[in-house]
This record gives sequence, structure tokens and C-alpha cells, in this order.
Amino acid sequence: MAKKNKSAAKSTGIARKTGAQTIKLGLAMFVPLILVLGVIPLIVQLQVIPMPVEVQAFWTQDSAADFFSYYKSRALMLTAIYMVGVFGYYKAQGMKDQMLQNKSLHLYFAATAVFALFALLSTVLSNYKSIALWGGPERCEGLITILVYLLIMLYAMWAYTHKPDFKYIVLPLGILTFITGFLGVFQFFGHDLFTTSFGQSLIIPEVYRSQGELKMLFERGKIYGTMYHYNYMGSFGAMMVPLFLVLTLFLKERKAKIFCGAATVVALFALLGSTSRAGIIGLVLAAVCFIVFFGKKLIEHSKVTIGCIAVLIVFVFGVNIVTGGLALARIPSLLNDMKALVSSSDVDYHDKIAVRQIDLQDDKVIFMFQDDTLTIQKNSNHQPVIISGDGQTATAPAEDSSLTVGGYKMELQYVTVNEQKTPFLGLYLDDSIEFIVGLYDEGFCFVDGRMNKIEYVEAPSIGFEGKEKLGSARGYIWSRSLPVMLDSALVGHGADTFFAEFPQGDLLAKLYSYGTTQMIVDKPHNLYLQIGISHGVIALAAFFIMMAAYIIDSFKLYALRKEYSAQQTVGVAVALAVIGYLGAGFFNDSIVSVAPIFWALFGTGVAVNQLNKKEMSELTEE
Repeated sequence: MAKKNKSAAKSTGIARKTGAQTIKLGLAMFVPLILVLGVIPLIVQLQVIPMPVEVQAFWTQDSAADFFSYYKSRALMLTAIYMVGVFGYYKAQGMKDQMLQNKSLHLYFAATAVFALFALLSTVLSNYKSIALWGGPERCEGLITILVYLLIMLYAMWAYTHKPDFKYIVLPLGILTFITGFLGVFQFFGHDLFTTSFGQSLIIPEVYRSQGELKMLFERGKIYGTMYHYNYMGSFGAMMVPLFLVLTLFLKERKAKIFCGAATVVALFALLGSTSRAGIIGLVLAAVCFIVFFGKKLIEHSKVTIGCIAVLIVFVFGVNIVTGGLALARIPSLLNDMKALVSSSDVDYHDKIAVRQIDLQDDKVIFMFQDDTLTIQKNSNHQPVIISGDGQTATAPAEDSSLTVGGYKMELQYVTVNEQKTPFLGLYLDDSIEFIVGLYDEGFCFVDGRMNKIEYVEAPSIGFEGKEKLGSARGYIWSRSLPVMLDSALVGHGADTFFAEFPQGDLLAKLYSYGTTQMIVDKPHNLYLQIGISHGVIALAAFFIMMAAYIIDSFKLYALRKEYSAQQTVGVAVALAVIGYLGAGFFNDSIVSVAPIFWALFGTGVAVNQLNKKEMSELTEE
């Protein structure tokens, strides 16, 4: 037993000795992780950002009002500098670096290096370098932020390897969960505290308060906390629920069980209250893995297991009743989407929209409706001429006006372009303008609401034929994103440039999927497509290697054990949190409000696994 005690002292000691000098590994080492996990996610502050020139062609506003990303990203960058300083300090004191000496971690280091390299190359070669470097509007996930994520992961791995004290992880996460849950209660019932006078005084600088009051960002029944959007609250909840649930069930200390139990309840309420289907999917995936990890104990204590399941069911349906059915309101749509995903479909979206096809030529454009056509061209006086399928012809006046031809309403506006009065025709469908055609002398072209030219396409797609509306139009986004990703198989298009690379001129498919053409698809709603498009398929492969290595390692260490030590319990809890986030990632992408928490937990999980592996190996040797 002497050998075992010596090993324990090495793995959990508070100090390291180098000669006559003692290096204390205290709170200072964990301050950056406390900030990343418990403080920075709470930052909500308005920053009005002028639109960069590269973005103006895609956005209708000249500036973006950013509450949730700008200051979080800048705080992360400052924290990264602190991390480097802390690491440098301890290295200067001569502390041996156990992490770098661990050969089993070299795979993670290599994959991280490949990921970082191709993220860098993608930025250097991007068509939108400033966006790729600093990030897009209201997201701020450019190259610098991505590299900070990787640093957070490596730092968490390093810190926990040298001081395996989980309280510096669980306490800030618990406090964050309680605060977001508190905010979420008010948001869910339609009384968002951010919209109160006091709330606005906290998050809106005085210079902007005279410009109007802040309205609710989302309707009643949607919890977003401080995570930017209720979908990202789903990703957060998919991590926190399994994390705190495992700690509640298997930690021995009473205070810890009470704290983690309360955090579990709050996290589950926040997840249900977010109504995020992505969060539900992440939680279900984590639950399946929970059963695999603890299968033996669940069977051994079958009565307790059944009781816990009954309590969980009562809690979930109780919350749903109290909230008037809002908590589970989107579950039927999730089930319908799952059913539609596996069913066959021969639907052609062209058959389901008012405009079946568009023939855009240099000197005319033909709208082919389901049972009619409308042709727009110009006469010798450069005035628009509109011809309907039944032969009605109208020449538009040489001034701004509205006109109707063949039952189709249009809005005519003349705009001076290059010192030339150019007609623009907006075609109404129902009560809104969906197509705007610029009748330039050099050729006709579709434009957006700011008169920016749009390259009209029927974009190539992969999969999801007839299922474009699946998952709030995720089927459409994914099917058009896959070809974009394959175009960047070696090097990506640059971080946060998805909106610029996505075929925004795919107007007919947009009309079917969203019911309107007048929108910008600015995110892929899929973590893996986001990585592939931003950084390239090689970077995506490196990410998969990291995640697969960690998850496989976790299953080997923890699955179907009869007993779990406190540190092994921590290992399972973190692994399930990581799995929950990756599961939600099939429907959600990365965002600066949540992603740093994932990367910190991932790094911690890798370190915990290595410590547990070493501990088990030493016990086996005895």
C-alpha cells in the first residue's frame, strides 16, 4: 500500500519541489478556467459594430448591435494572455511538465496542431480575410477566437494534470447554471430581466439608451439566458444536465450531492425551457451513453433506477404542465422530423412554390409560375416592358410607381447607378416583394434590399431531396452546405465566412424552405459542417480524431464498472457532457457563448482520463 499512497501524493499534491524551492499550485492556476467557465459566459453588453466592407453585400444594416459575442470574445483573448503568463511563470520556476512527457497525449497534440495549421491556412487563403481573422457580425468566431479555444483546451489539460481538483471546474459551472436558470425563469414567462430599466442599465452603454428601449429578444416560452439564442442554451443544457446528474448520483459528500442535485434540476429546466431540439438530441445521446457506462450499477440497483426514472418523468411532465405545455411544445415536431428523415420522398420543391423556374438572361428574365409566365425586358427607350403569359403587355412609366400585369403586382423604382438611371422591378408574391430585378444596361441581375447584386443560382445539393424543410430548414442548409464543404476539402474558406460562401442566390429553394427569398443564411446549424467549411475537411478529420480518441478512451476506462472512485466519477461526468455537446452539434453550430465551456471540459476530460489510467495501472501492478 505504500506504493499506492506515494502515487496518490504525486497525482493530487498541492506542491512541486525543485531543489530547495517549493512551487505552490493554488488558485492562480485555475483562475483562467474559472473565468472561462463561470464569468465570461455571463457577459452581456451592447457593442455597435460598423459592418466591414466585406460584409456589406450580405447584410441589410450598416451596423450590427452585438450583445452576446463581441465582449465575450475579447474577454477570452485577454484570458488567453493570462493563461500564457501563468504557464510561463510555472515553467520559469522549473516545474516539470508532466503533460508534455505523456506519450499517450501526443495524438491530441498532433491533431490540435493540424487543426490549428489548417485554420491558419484557411484564413490566409480566404477571400474574406478580415472576417476570417476576427469573425463575422454577432458571432466573432474568427481565427483568433478559434486558436483561443484550442489554447483553453490545452491549458485545461495542463492545469488539471498538475492539480486535479474538480471544485475549480464544478463550482463556476454550477454558479453559471444557477444564474442562467434564474434569468431563464423570467425569460420563459415573458418577463425578460434584460428588458427592464435596471437590466438595460447593465447591458446598454449610456450613449445608446436614448435610441429606444430594448424589446424582448424572443417570445415567451424561450430560455436563452446569456447564451445568445435558445438553441445555444440547448447545447449548454446538454452538457450541464449529464455532468451534474452523474456527480449527484455518485459523489459521496453530502454538500456536493446537494449542490450538484440542485444544478441538475436547474439545468434540466433551462434545457426544457429553451425548447431546443438540438439540446434534446444531445441529452438523449448522453443518456444512451450513461446507460452504457453505468449498466451494471443500474441493473444492480434496479429499484433505485426505476424510482429515479419515475421522478424524472414526473419532473419533466410537471414542468410541462406548469408552463402550459410550452416546455415540450417542440417535441412533436422533433419526432416528425425524425420520421421524415428516414422516410422516402419524391417531392420536387419546384412543384410546391409559386414560381417554378426562373430563366435569367442578359436582356430579359422569365418567371415561370405553375400555370403562367411573366417576362420582363426593356424597350428601346430603356423602359421596362412586362409581358404575361396570356399576352398582356405593359410598358412601365419612366418614374417610380407600382403596376399590375396579368394579376402580378410589381413595384418600380429608378435608382442612379454609375450616373445612369436604372430601373428596378420588385415582384410581389402575396403581400411581400420576393424578387427584385435590376435592369442594368450591361445585363439583368437580381439584387437584395440594398441593391447589392445577387448571383442567381439553383445551387448543387447533396441529399435531403424533398426534405428541405426538415428541422426548421436545416435539410435545405445542409444539402447546400455539403457541396461547399467538399469544395474546401484541403483548405477551408476561413472561420466565420459561411454566410459569404453559402449560395445566397438560391432563391427558389429559399422560397420553398423558408417561405421567403429575403433572408441571409448565416450559419450551418451543424458543428461539423461549420468546421469543414471554415477550416477544411482535414481540420474536420483532426477534430474527429480528437473526439473519437477521447470517447473511446472514456468507454474503455469507465464502461460497465462495478465501482467508481471520485475521480472516475468525474471522468464519466465530463465525458457525458462532451458527448451531449457533440450530439447537440448535429443541429447546432459553435458560438462564443458556449464553445469555450466545451473546449475547457474536453481538455479537463482528457487530463482526468490520463490520471485515472495511471491510477488503475499502478493498482494493477500491486
